[in-house]
Amino acid sequence: MRQSILGIDLGTSSVKLLQWYTDGTVRKVKETYKGAECEAWIKAVYQAVGKIDAPSVTAVGLSSQVGTYVVDGRDVISWRSPEGKEELDILRKEIGPDVFLREISMPHPEIHSYPIPRMMYIKKHYGNLKTICQPKDLFCEVLTGKRVTDLYSWRGLANLETAQYSEWGLAYAGIDAGVLPPVMYPWEKAGEVSNTQTGLKPGIPVYIGCNDFFAGLLGMGVRNEVFDITGTSEHIGVLTKQIIRDTKMVSGPYFQDFIHYGVTASSGASMDFCLKNFSPEADIETCIRDNPPIFLPYLNGERAPIWNPDARGVFFGISGQCEKCHLAYSVMEGIVFSLYHIYTQLLAEGRALVVTGGAAKNRTLNTLKAELFGMPVRTLKENDTSAMGAVMLAGVGNGLFDDLESAAHSLCKTDTVIYPTGAYRDILLKRFELYKKLYPSLEVLFTEKENLTGGR
Repeated sequence: MRQSILGIDLGTSSVKLLQWYTDGTVRKVKETYKGAECEAWIKAVYQAVGKIDAPSVTAVGLSSQVGTYVVDGRDVISWRSPEGKEELDILRKEIGPDVFLREISMPHPEIHSYPIPRMMYIKKHYGNLKTICQPKDLFCEVLTGKRVTDLYSWRGLANLETAQYSEWGLAYAGIDAGVLPPVMYPWEKAGEVSNTQTGLKPGIPVYIGCNDFFAGLLGMGVRNEVFDITGTSEHIGVLTKQIIRDTKMVSGPYFQDFIHYGVTASSGASMDFCLKNFSPEADIETCIRDNPPIFLPYLNGERAPIWNPDARGVFFGISGQCEKCHLAYSVMEGIVFSLYHIYTQLLAEGRALVVTGGAAKNRTLNTLKAELFGMPVRTLKENDTSAMGAVMLAGVGNGLFDDLESAAHSLCKTDTVIYPTGAYRDILLKRFELYKKLYPSLEVLFTEKENLTGGR
């Protein structure tokens, strides 16, 4: 009988299962769910496992969204929720960068879903607190009966030198370490399947895995390249050899390296808006010749590099000759501009841009990226890279691969490469310069508009 490794990735709206067979073939299943609820996650995983070749599974690796916290096994605070914003402001005002570097192995980013501000919020609002965990930790317990986690899913609270939670961070947040899951390395075995409801054979080893972002990078096989993970939010960045201290982006440990990146807030929403109202593709040459509008893709606010939740989408320069194809082009160009805006502040170089996620197959987006960034854009044969990263960690854990590099060499394969031609870069750079001027001109007006209706 063929043998396989199962990667389980719990996302924001769905669970994705990737079953990788040792002969190289892949089988995938996706189950959606509504709302951030423990029961919905567990039900979706059960249903998804029921659709795979469960008897062939010899190991399981896990991945999930992070910044989402489960309090006392019941209440869920989503990564998208506002809880922790006030606490983040207090934390960053009171604590200097040297303390963060010493205690959590990285500068603390302007992200309120990171553990310390969220723990501060939870401590303030929940009496008689018993447990706090993340979705992956919860499902690890569902599978094995053991609630354990990994260092990288708790970055912002974990100290990489001690391989434990920061004692200072716990004390500052007022949280006892006993309410959190024990931390281990992602390739270590959490336990064995003991829950027969899952449909998996009892006794199969389950490996801890890591957050979906890091698992996705593993599944992309990124090394000397710029990574671009499309999705609800879009991550763009590079691996580095050291922490970048003075940055408004995120810089922190990543396995044997470090990572420097920025995250948008509305790339996915902008693409959904485009698909619903216009078109998923547009002819670049025709549209750019007609001087289309410039689009600010801030439909749900923006993270890097402007950090303004009140920012909103804007079409600038609509003329009477503007058609749907021009608006579709403008939305996609605006998404690419938002990524390039981050990239210019990373002060990084790469040999290519590796793209994955839901929008990775859109040729217009990839062509615009190749032209504007001035480098080849590479897509992958396997696009569910977080689930593939979970497979890789389980494969290293059970000895199928010697290390993560050899796993990447075996599993991460290129699909297409789009090379820049240089035909559009000059005009795109000129349009980008105008794009950058729009937000500062409108910044105060975004807040004024929100106040017209009392906010969101």
